[in-house]
Amino acid sequence: MLRKDRVKPTHYPILPFHFLRCAQLASSIIVAGVMSYFLRELQQDHYRLPWTFLLLLTVTVLTLLSLTGTIVLHCCYGLNPILNLGLNSVLFVLWALGFALLTWWSSSTLSHVCNRANWDTETGVSICRIYKALFSFALLGVLSTLLALALDVHVYRGSTRRGKFTALQNMDSKRNNNHEGDGVAGPIGEYGVGGYDARESNPNPMAASNNRQRQRGGEGYALPEEQFAYDEDTTYQGAAGQVGRRSIEDRI
Repeated sequence: MLRKDRVKPTHYPILPFHFLRCAQLASSIIVAGVMSYFLRELQQDHYRLPWTFLLLLTVTVLTLLSLTGTIVLHCCYGLNPILNLGLNSVLFVLWALGFALLTWWSSSTLSHVCNRANWDTETGVSICRIYKALFSFALLGVLSTLLALALDVHVYRGSTRRGKFTALQNMDSKRNNNHEGDGVAGPIGEYGVGGYDARESNPNPMAASNNRQRQRGGEGYALPEEQFAYDEDTTYQGAAGQVGRRSIEDRI
């Protein structure tokens, strides 16, 4: 019979987690495709490759690698929110920087309407539309990464809060077990504060005898009354009582 290995449970909510990852994946694939097309065309025409395009292509590749690695960890071992928080932080900085450079570099193109009056040919109109699609999906990449980062922070704080609450519960339960089982510093019971209850599993015999003496005499050094009781017959009863019945002559 096949046994399915257990995976460490994750605290990520299912719908927001996968929705944001799908948005990151879609934006990365589209931006990477557009950047690859532009860079290939520029290289064929022997133009210098812009740093903005190289940065956007780099961040999309890193996002795809991050999504692939973290989804494997999520399915096989459980995703650590600290790891995902660090990855999304780096990706968000790169996405924000690339988007800012793209906005500054193509601002004149984005502000114009994509028609023949502005671009003369159908090729120019297509390039204008591609730029606007690139801008839109780059913005989607920035926003989805930012929201994913906020989700990581939320999950990390929640797991930390649950860990502290669980630790306090464990300390309280151990303290209660010590009070009930060991009889040390426990509540006021049959023998007073910190006394050993008669129901404990392994009582201390010395402490139990001292408690019994306190119950009888009030002080731990009081002698039992049986030691002061004597028989009226003070005759020597040695040798199983035979000496007392023999006369002095017979004993000599």
